[in-house]
Amino acid sequence: MDTFFAVCSLLLLLLSQNAAILGQLDGNTSPASSAPPLRLQPSTPSITHFVNDSFIIFCQTVQKDIDTKWRDPRGQTRENTKGRVHIEKKTGLLALVFEHISLDDRGNWTCEVTGQQNRNVNTEREFFSSFELLVNQKISFGKTEQVQSVREGRDAMVNCFVEGMPAPEVSWLYNGEYINTVNSSKHNRLSNGLYIRNVSQADAGEYTCRAMRITPTFSDSDQITILLRIQHKPHWFYNETLPMQYAYVGGAVNLSCDAMGEPPPSFTWLHNGKGILGFNHRIFVADYGATLQLNVRNDSQFGDYKCKVANPLGSLERVIKLRPGAKPMGPTRFQLKRLYADAFELDLRTPRMTNVSDEMQIFGYRVAYMSENEFKFSAGNWSHAKQRDFSFHRGQRFIISHLEGNTTYLMRAASRNLAGLSDWSGVKIFATAGGRRWYPSLYPLYALILALIYA
Repeated sequence: MDTFFAVCSLLLLLLSQNAAILGQLDGNTSPASSAPPLRLQPSTPSITHFVNDSFIIFCQTVQKDIDTKWRDPRGQTRENTKGRVHIEKKTGLLALVFEHISLDDRGNWTCEVTGQQNRNVNTEREFFSSFELLVNQKISFGKTEQVQSVREGRDAMVNCFVEGMPAPEVSWLYNGEYINTVNSSKHNRLSNGLYIRNVSQADAGEYTCRAMRITPTFSDSDQITILLRIQHKPHWFYNETLPMQYAYVGGAVNLSCDAMGEPPPSFTWLHNGKGILGFNHRIFVADYGATLQLNVRNDSQFGDYKCKVANPLGSLERVIKLRPGAKPMGPTRFQLKRLYADAFELDLRTPRMTNVSDEMQIFGYRVAYMSENEFKFSAGNWSHAKQRDFSFHRGQRFIISHLEGNTTYLMRAASRNLAGLSDWSGVKIFATAGGRRWYPSLYPLYALILALIYA
């Protein structure tokens, strides 16, 4: 700023000296008496800037001994030489410096001088020159929160605190569609947001507050998207949860409890009316659900499991009865039936189980598979494998599709019934069309080699 000020001062001084010389050449021996006593540089009746812009203007006088001062829009004399708005003095120049313009700086700024009107007459006279500082403020949204909530059944205000000078025109969109607030019985546009009457779950979503303005000198626009959540008591997300589930000792079972609520509800599991203790369970919690995963080690883990769901607006509970079931028999036949460029059709068979009820019979299979490279990368860890579930129905074909061509896959299968999965079969190795050929007699040997290498 000091370097810039020095250069500007030198240029203005040279201009002043040239003007004085030209006056003398014209025969005027008293340039001070004919030239204006002061002038502004830049010389313009109004200047426009945005908030936080920097700006400097010079008040130039033709006499060295003249008293010069700047007055702000409130008529106060500016004498400070430091600060956001200050003055800087040089011979014949008085600079008004705005380091960061604010809205408070709007208005008429005046440079005044008091000096002799005539060198031969001891009289003083005041002269002044003014400019109007116009300040624009860029569009912003202040402290507008991008996630807002309101209780179901009440009127809501979606707050949008738009700032800008000149003030912009505001419009609203809901999930990308324009909201007509003119003569609407549902929506009303206010200065600080959008008023919505009697909100319901249908009113939840994204509201876009869009600000736009067009002036003779510029135009601009900006917008902010606000997620409106409707607060409500919990309700069940799915009604398909079975009131009774089965498992067997040595197996595993997942008990699910899914419920919607705003704020998101808490989930609590109880076993026979008490908290669940021990290391044979895990609880996976999401915003709108909780899954209790049990590793059944003994008969004491059977019984009634209660899921309690609650938020500040209400609560729910549901009981799932876990009963002993029969462990399913594993597949007795697991082989390739048909080969495709990007798929396998499998031949899976399991005989009907004896000494069990019809509801405990096998109703399908689960196939786990991964490519040879995936098997190597995971060091033979089957928890990284992809899975596909099949259920019996007329015309059912067991096809593993969307595979990569010319690729070798490792697969294993398990039977499914209401109590869970059987033990996994041995690993089978198949290749999609175009891949290397594998001989069935070598499958066990190859699987053993891979298992030893990556164990």
